[in-house]
Formats: sequence, structure tokens, C-alpha cells
Amino acid sequence: MGYRSEVAGCFSVDKVRKEIPNRTDVNGDPKYEYDYDRAKFKKMIGFIKLSRFYEVWTVHNPETPDAFGWRDGAFILYGADWKWYPDYDDVKAWNELWESMQDIEGISGYFCRVGEQANDIEEMEFGDAPCTDYFSPYSSLDFDGDGFLGKRVTDDEEDKAEQASTNPQEESCGSSVAQSA
Repeated sequence: MGYRSEVAGCFSVDKVRKEIPNRTDVNGDPKYEYDYDRAKFKKMIGFIKLSRFYEVWTVHNPETPDAFGWRDGAFILYGADWKWYPDYDDVKAWNELWESMQDIEGISGYFCRVGEQANDIEEMEFGDAPCTDYFSPYSSLDFDGDGFLGKRVTDDEEDKAEQASTNPQEESCGSSVAQSA
């Protein structure tokens, strides 16, 4: 089975904030939109498709076609249950791509791996505007003790004894009704 990790990575073309002419928000402040260089985005996707990463992922991982994709100037990788060992071919290919993308002007990157153990979180980023819009690491607790939950056997006995001492009439009424039936 092995140790599993949840991983996410993103390469994005740096976005430029542009004011939308004649548009304001409720406070009267100018509204903005974010635009990116579409030619650079197309070039980045072409570079990724020519990389060893793309070849390894499309050939060796056909059962996970939704493990990566691109939209709005960003290339996104995500996996919920992956073996992320440095000597695995797909991990090597991702690391090679990560290193080579850092040499391209106007590209930013973010990567996060969360392992099974507490505090096993690895984060890396480069560039002016790392793309963290789509994911963020968090801590959680996985409880596997359902068999321990519930009332103790002694709780029922204590409840009956307490009810008997506080409501002697109700108990005797219940007894007489049961006897007459």
C-alpha cells in the first residue's frame, strides 16, 4: 500500500490588474479585472506538453485524466491519494518541470504536498504571483474509534436508579398498570 500524499501544483502566467473603465463598486471605488498574456500562456502550455512530465502522466496515468488541466492562465495539477516518492518516474518528471519553469520570465509556481503524518506538509513557490487561488493546505483529524462511542453499560443502570429515587410514584403507577393488564 505505501505512504500516500495529497498533492497540488500550479504554474501561472503572471496576471496584470487593469481598471475597468466607467465601473465602480458599491463604495464608488474603481472595479478591476485581471488579465494575462494569452500568447505567453499558450507558449507555457506548449512547453508543458513537450515536457517529460506530460508524456509520463498521459502514458502512465490514463486512469486519472483529470489529474491536471489548464484554465485562466494557469496549469493545475492535483491528486488526492498519490505515492509521492522522489525516485518514482512521475515525481521525477514533475520535479524536472518545476525546475525548468522557474527559468521562464513572467511565470509563477506553487506546489504543496500533504502527507499522512501530522506536520508532513511541503510547500514551494517561485515567481511574483504564485497561483494559490485553487487550493490551500489545512489540517484535519481522522477518527477511527466509532466502536468506543456510545453509552456505557453502567450509564443505563445509573439512570434507572436515579429515576427510581426521584419519581417513586411514577414507578409504582407503572407497576400497578402493568399488574392490572
